Amino acid sequence: MSLISRLKGRFRSKRNRSKYAKKSLADFRFIEKKTGYSFSDPSLLDLALTHPSFNLNGKNQPSNQRLEFLGDSILGAVLSDKLYQIYPGEDEGSLSRKKAFFAQGSYLAELGLSLGLDKIIKMSPTEIKNAGNLRPSTLEDAVESLVGAIYLDGGFKNAQRCVIQWIGDLQIKLEEQSQIMNPKGKLQEIVQANDTKKKIRYKLIEDTGPDHQKSFLVSLIIGEEPVSEGRGKSKKEAESEAAEKAISILIKG
Repeated sequence: MSLISRLKGRFRSKRNRSKYAKKSLADFRFIEKKTGYSFSDPSLLDLALTHPSFNLNGKNQPSNQRLEFLGDSILGAVLSDKLYQIYPGEDEGSLSRKKAFFAQGSYLAELGLSLGLDKIIKMSPTEIKNAGNLRPSTLEDAVESLVGAIYLDGGFKNAQRCVIQWIGDLQIKLEEQSQIMNPKGKLQEIVQANDTKKKIRYKLIEDTGPDHQKSFLVSLIIGEEPVSEGRGKSKKEAESEAAEKAISILIKG
């Protein structure tokens, strides 16, 4: 290779690095504005945005998987702490179900989209071509990695502030979700749309176990016909399960 060719190659390489640096800086500014957090150590943010596919040709290069592991635990602690404060009278099972709503993959994926992580996640060209940046699992992992990065960079209080800021009022979110997903209310609408005279009844069949670990079994009856059964740690939970099963039966016809 001639000297001129080598010099041209070096120039192109420097120019590409410069373009990459500018893009990275723009991405960092974008995500810091979206998240409401400014990193002291930008390398942590860069790592949080690095999908495993990005370094396929260099498998020893780090990705966001370790941060994802850490962020999952920090996210769980933030949610547990907040829900414990909001619902002082609720038991462990109820709090766990509420926490599971916010920690579920589909919810975190939506959160990732709202933060714009799909626009700046670093992936292989093949993954990008196949819309891997929009894959729910990718977005879920990126959110958890971001939480982990903020925790390492600024401590638990900053991670806590950011997570609550991103989600908003947890109590309002849960109430909205309850109205949308309440299976007993949905079943009532389905039944009344077909026959306003039919009544829905929930009959307790079984109540077993010690006080701290009860198990309830209920039968759901529409009119005079038993349609489904549900089991849960409370009568309300058992009735909800029975209603969900009844909805599935009625929809399938």
